Amino acid sequence: MDPTPVKHPEAEINATLSSCCGFLGEVTLTDSAIIILFAGMLGAGDMFSMITTSLLPLFNGICIIPMAWLAARIGSKKLIIRACTLSAIAYFLAVSSPFFGKWASAVLLTAILLFALCLTGFIAGWFPMLDSFLSRKRRPVFFSRMRFSHQLTAVLFLFLVGFAIGKEPSIWKLQLVLLIGAIVFTGRIFFISRIPVFDAQKREELGFKDGLMAAIGNKPLAGFSIYLFVLNLAAYGTIPLTTLYLKKHLNAPDNVIVIISAVALFGMLLGYFFSNKIIRHMGVKDSLLAFHVSLAFTNLSLFFIGKGNAITYILIAGLLLIYSFTVAAASIVSSSEMMALVKSDNKIMSMAFCGAFYYGGSGLSRMISSLILGAGLLSSEWHIGTMRICHYQTLFLIYTVFIVFAATFLILVPAIFPKGEYIYDVH
Repeated sequence: MDPTPVKHPEAEINATLSSCCGFLGEVTLTDSAIIILFAGMLGAGDMFSMITTSLLPLFNGICIIPMAWLAARIGSKKLIIRACTLSAIAYFLAVSSPFFGKWASAVLLTAILLFALCLTGFIAGWFPMLDSFLSRKRRPVFFSRMRFSHQLTAVLFLFLVGFAIGKEPSIWKLQLVLLIGAIVFTGRIFFISRIPVFDAQKREELGFKDGLMAAIGNKPLAGFSIYLFVLNLAAYGTIPLTTLYLKKHLNAPDNVIVIISAVALFGMLLGYFFSNKIIRHMGVKDSLLAFHVSLAFTNLSLFFIGKGNAITYILIAGLLLIYSFTVAAASIVSSSEMMALVKSDNKIMSMAFCGAFYYGGSGLSRMISSLILGAGLLSSEWHIGTMRICHYQTLFLIYTVFIVFAATFLILVPAIFPKGEYIYDVH
């Protein structure tokens, strides 16, 4: 028998608090200027630095389906707690990497790899656990509030870090920042443990093979998943690439880079806050089209910025704010659409199937970019008239073209071009 409805708001609060703790830790270690600067101090090049930001989404894409099977066997909450515990251990190993001397960069990469691998268990169990107490009407509101909250937490943290570390921080300062992130990350385990196990989290009837085949056979979900893969493949490398561009080509001070990183997170915060209003006003179809225009415009604008000074730093901060706003609003659409398209008898595997495409595209975007930079496949400099273009700017241009190309895959999105008969929970 389900717990009384009174406990559902309590579960939402604990889920939100766990998200605040976990997201702050994740961003600090895998998706902010902090880890790129930290890796650089340990002797890492462009390829290594970019790889550190790609491992979490890449492993999520690869491992989320088998982890979903495990979640269905042992329960979402139990898997989440175990996965986060192992991830926390890997996080503290990453913090200690400078103590390993010449092996420091190898230890850091190994620790981030282990962190990303273990955290796939959390990703696989997260949405099914939320679905056990989150009603259809509460989904968009909850996702907006939760993501707004965890984004605000990370933004405030990075702003404080940016003002505290100075223009040329020593490695111990960044190590201290990572240590704080690791400690806060463990709060996710505490708050998840306070969420009751609802009856909806019981084992699903379909096994691994049957569940996966059923997810593949869900044509609306499969089409939407392919669209998400292509979009993220085109769009997800922009922010870490901009960090490298600021550091290596525009010679921006480290604290300015961290503050710009915080501004980008603030853009996501605004995106989560206003996403519901945008979707209600414009509808899913027009919203997605606007998102493509915004993402392409931002990358094209970054392509034309070739000098580093106070004005261009402010301009880049503003562009990343717009970009992150768009990414955040698009993620709200993605989460709501995914939960609307899954079938009730196969939720865990269906969500994992969609997540594999979503995170796989995100991770591959950054991994491919890192390999391109590491292999030196792009010309270090070329010209358009009197304008000099470096290899970072070339990648921004490539991103622009592929984001426009990804718009052609909107024909696979059921909310835009519905095909056939299927179960669909309108938001």
